[in-house]
Amino acid sequence: MTVLFLAICIACSAATVSARAGGGGSSGGGGGSSGGGSSHTRSHGNSYGGNRGTPLEAVVWFLSVGVIAYSGRIVIRWKAEKARKKSRDRMDRFAREENHWNYRKIQRRVKKAYYEIQECWRIQDASYAQEYLSRSLLEEFQMKLSWMKLKNEAPVQRNVRLLSAVLVDVHNEDGSEKDGIWYLIHGSMDGYYINTETSVIVRGSTKQEDFYEYWRFILEDGRWVLDKIRQKDEMDLDRFAGP
Repeated sequence: MTVLFLAICIACSAATVSARAGGGGSSGGGGGSSGGGSSHTRSHGNSYGGNRGTPLEAVVWFLSVGVIAYSGRIVIRWKAEKARKKSRDRMDRFAREENHWNYRKIQRRVKKAYYEIQECWRIQDASYAQEYLSRSLLEEFQMKLSWMKLKNEAPVQRNVRLLSAVLVDVHNEDGSEKDGIWYLIHGSMDGYYINTETSVIVRGSTKQEDFYEYWRFILEDGRWVLDKIRQKDEMDLDRFAGP
């Protein structure tokens, strides 16, 4: 237990994170601020190439970045929809034999879980969302939140939204307690951390952050509960979408 706590503390200290549940890395975002440290400084030169760029070059650069970002979103949505169709077909087959595979009920639970879990992180009380957290993730959240309190840090969340929750994979193994599902979560919020003694921002950004995460739910004690959160760059959507 002590070793695990220390490992989580070190990871929390080293990582640049957003104030969303679990301390998700900002690099997993789908177009928001990258969020880093307490500094909000900007380069005095043009960010697209120092002071040598012309206004036209600036416009071209910003348009190019926008096109690339938009294209990336289209690819993610296309792959996610492909994975959703495959997973939904499999889930419907499973539902004929086991009643815990009801797609509509699971979808509603995942959406409810998103807001409850974000709120438990905001108020720094993992037990608030224990109905939606696996025993192992509840323990991990408690350790991370305890570490933040020791550092006099508190998360701030504003404008929390769930833009979409897309089923991308299902596992039906021997024994219902081994069943699992993956969701691609697309959310947004203004999320950062403050020092509770000074109210100064110590990590994150006050800008709206648009992010993608993979959430894995497992069946535990007859309920679908969140067991893992992975950032966009930690997973390969192709593994779910298939050929």
